[in-house]
Amino acid sequence: MSTRKVLFLCIGSFVVGLIGGFFLLKYIFPNLSIVEQSLQEEKVYQVEHNVCPEPEVVSTQCSIFVDISGALKTPGVYCLDPGDRVIDAVKKAGGFSGNVSLEYAARSINLSKVLVNNQKIYIPSKEELLCELKPFTLKEEEILPQNSEENTKPEGDITDNPVTNSCININTATITQLDSLDGIGPSTAQKIVDSRPYNSLTDLLNVSGIGQATYDKFKDNICI
Repeated sequence: MSTRKVLFLCIGSFVVGLIGGFFLLKYIFPNLSIVEQSLQEEKVYQVEHNVCPEPEVVSTQCSIFVDISGALKTPGVYCLDPGDRVIDAVKKAGGFSGNVSLEYAARSINLSKVLVNNQKIYIPSKEELLCELKPFTLKEEEILPQNSEENTKPEGDITDNPVTNSCININTATITQLDSLDGIGPSTAQKIVDSRPYNSLTDLLNVSGIGQATYDKFKDNICI
């Protein structure tokens, strides 16, 4: 091969290579950089998507409801957690109020007891536990005998009635004195003593063994 042909071949190869390089720089390489950048962005998105934590699901369902009332600052129905105790319910209700009976709470309320669902807790106040002694009085009709005719002397009678002087007081008489009454024996006399006191002579009709017929036999010889 002649030197001229070799020179033309080298020049032609150089020109073709120059044109090919220009084509690559103009059209191929820019597109490759765009594709590479897109692949990198997609890879970053996939990584970030995979490491993103799932949203936490918060349960709003309450498992233990407690009704706590009484001497508390804010009594009501509260939601508590499993394992909570009575003291936790008291704290939820704002604590004890000023009129709480601390003595009763210390003796009768177990603050360490574990709560259960739908439990009722009541804290009493001092006023609720106050014991007041009231005076006891008898009504007039309870003091006076029911049958007043048998215990009232006839009007105009100045001297003592001999029957009244010799009457047997059924509230104070001994068993021997009661045994002396017509129709009354020792056992019935004992029953009369055991059933004292009497407000009326006719109360003897409530004693076992004394009927109306027996009562009529001695009613004129007894008094209260």
